[in-house]
Amino acid sequence: MQKDRKLFTKNYKDIFLPLLVEQIFLTLIGNFNVFLFSLFNDELVAAIGISDQLLNVLTMITNIVVLGASILIIQNADRKRLYYIKSIFRESVILNLIIAFLIVIAVFLFNKNLLNLMHTPKELLAETSIYIKIVSLSIIFLAMTSLMLATLRAFGFVKIAVRVSVANTILVILGNSLIVLLNLGGIVYIAIATFLTRFLGMLITLSTLKKNIGDLFDIKEAKHIKLKGEILSLGLPSALEQISYNFSQTIITAIVASLGTLAVSSKIYAQTITSFTFSIGVAAATGGQIIIGEYLREKKFSKIIDFGMLNVSKISLIAAGVNLVIAILGGYLTRIFTNNAEIISMVRIILFLQVLLDPMRVSNEILVSNLNLVKEVKYPVIVGVITTYALVIPLAYISVKKLGLDLNAVWIVFIIDESLRRILFTKRFKEGKWIKLNEENNGDEI
Repeated sequence: MQKDRKLFTKNYKDIFLPLLVEQIFLTLIGNFNVFLFSLFNDELVAAIGISDQLLNVLTMITNIVVLGASILIIQNADRKRLYYIKSIFRESVILNLIIAFLIVIAVFLFNKNLLNLMHTPKELLAETSIYIKIVSLSIIFLAMTSLMLATLRAFGFVKIAVRVSVANTILVILGNSLIVLLNLGGIVYIAIATFLTRFLGMLITLSTLKKNIGDLFDIKEAKHIKLKGEILSLGLPSALEQISYNFSQTIITAIVASLGTLAVSSKIYAQTITSFTFSIGVAAATGGQIIIGEYLREKKFSKIIDFGMLNVSKISLIAAGVNLVIAILGGYLTRIFTNNAEIISMVRIILFLQVLLDPMRVSNEILVSNLNLVKEVKYPVIVGVITTYALVIPLAYISVKKLGLDLNAVWIVFIIDESLRRILFTKRFKEGKWIKLNEENNGDEI
């Protein structure tokens, strides 16, 4: 039987396009913020970039709860089981509050130690310390917003979730714009604006959730079901892969920081410019999960493999094409952020390397998503940890610290890493060892 090689069917487009819009707007936060901060100077960009890299790792810790709870919510997305959903929310709130509290304490006590470990330039240490302490207080808002948006999607309100996410993005952009464009203050005020807009975004999401589903925070109607262990057991494997990757990027940023502020700024500008490409991969991974989920419930395992690999191949080609255009326009795009000739030169080279890197990163985003959905949650973590800490970090360190190579060498290491991961993840997915596990599971209600 001939395989259908058309990816963008009406069903897939109806899912993919709204998710792509959402991801683009989420990416816009980072891009626009970098642009705003560049209006001050390249040093401010480096300071916030280093801080955000560390904060991303800490935020990933709360994702353990969000991912685990989201799985349970998807499995029980039925209005007849709202009591159960409320129980999940109650347990998630408790866990997130505990984790967020510990994170804030750690940041306030050890922020300078952590920043020094990242080789933060001395001239940036004071500002980054203030920024990271204030913004760390908003981590709980991000966690609860993510959980509520996941709930809206689980109950079929995908487009509404997209609108809310976009609204929250615009809110953050407006907050930071007021600070920068009206010259109301420096990095402290930017941090305060971030805190306030994230809080307002959470309130907007909560209002939308109540309107469309109900008050899921009404714990009086929740049954006292002990779900903390189950939430953590479901969320931990998936979150570990994300934590591992973001932590490795923190170490890489520290290595790059040893090359100086210009190298850090160049890294941030390059990743900012190409971030839209990765948005395509995230949208494809999320949309692909919905399609594969339908096949999984119907036990159509061959279709899962066919569609999963088609999604990978088509989206990676799109990513390569988008990045090639970006690389050709690299000089013009970089000048949006800075006029520093040395930075522009470094970024232009990196953007051409991204043509090789991003198709691999996008592919791996989709493949990991596929593997997690079919219960191969441990394999991506194992591969990620081994390749990151046995390959990427040692090679990056040797290249920069021992051989005296520049930022380009770090990017070549990235390409090797992502290429190896794609080979391993593809092999694992196509082998179909996960089929037996899903055949044995009848999808019984929890």
